[in-house]
Amino acid sequence: MTSPTELPGPVAVVAGGLSHERDVSLASGRNLVHELRSLGVEAEAYDFDRNLLDRLDADEVAVAVPALHGQFGEDGEIQTLLELIGMPYVGSSSNACRVAWDKGTARELLHRAGLPVPQSVGLSAQTFRDIGAAALMEHVMHRLGERVVVKPTRCGSALGVTGVDGLGALPSSLVTAYAYGDDALIERFHHGVDVSVVCVEDAHGLRALTPVAIEYERGHEFDFSARYTAEYVGLRPLDLPDDQVQRIQEAACEAHRVLGLRHLSRCDLMVDADGDFVVLETAITPGATETSVMPYACSLGGSSLGQVTLDLVHHVLASR
Repeated sequence: MTSPTELPGPVAVVAGGLSHERDVSLASGRNLVHELRSLGVEAEAYDFDRNLLDRLDADEVAVAVPALHGQFGEDGEIQTLLELIGMPYVGSSSNACRVAWDKGTARELLHRAGLPVPQSVGLSAQTFRDIGAAALMEHVMHRLGERVVVKPTRCGSALGVTGVDGLGALPSSLVTAYAYGDDALIERFHHGVDVSVVCVEDAHGLRALTPVAIEYERGHEFDFSARYTAEYVGLRPLDLPDDQVQRIQEAACEAHRVLGLRHLSRCDLMVDADGDFVVLETAITPGATETSVMPYACSLGGSSLGQVTLDLVHHVLASR
């Protein structure tokens, strides 16, 4: 366990911003600040606005911890700004964020590395408009099957994500996805349990925390608000034999490495009853709200969100 007294200055938890996930980010930021302060760390929440850089400089911040979700937080923007001013921060580099943020690009890299991923088709809003739904949808279903999942290529927290049964609902689901960006991903539906694995890379190297199975109330599997409402979602340790759990942890760490990430990530998978799985995506900034996977995974490992974050802060400063 590391001591906060060794820090050369305060810790800035950067949250908020202007993305669709602002409220979730603010909740993550509040919880992170609370957890760090409980360990005696001088921590403060900073909104991602035009005053951010001046405030970081004026407060002589030692290190930043981005808690921004979605655009500006996971697409490399905040990372670029912090790199420009020479501010050390927890998390992946701006270049790695840009790669991992694009689900289509990241999925192709994972596939090339031999990790199992769902078969999928990328479709732009321009093509959808110019070619027309009727000419495309039947071919998509023929390739992927009658049950698919439609999601924006660049978004998080299930925003714009829809489960589709049958040809008729596919065009409207694509329109929903295009509300969050110009590109959508249509992927084959896989039965199983939603599982998330948090990967931590600190002074002790890269390791995967205990995989967490996520159980949504029926009908809320793709519901943005349900992911942050305790009555709709339940978390539990993944109940599989040790060797299968280890395979899933190894896959999460491999995804972290393949995408060039550092310090922290969360790999989301679909796991069936036999332990077979597909990697859905890798999040650059895991949620840190009270109902998020990361605090729960930290507690399963006998630690806490605050302690894991503090260890990463010390690792970042020691690596300079």
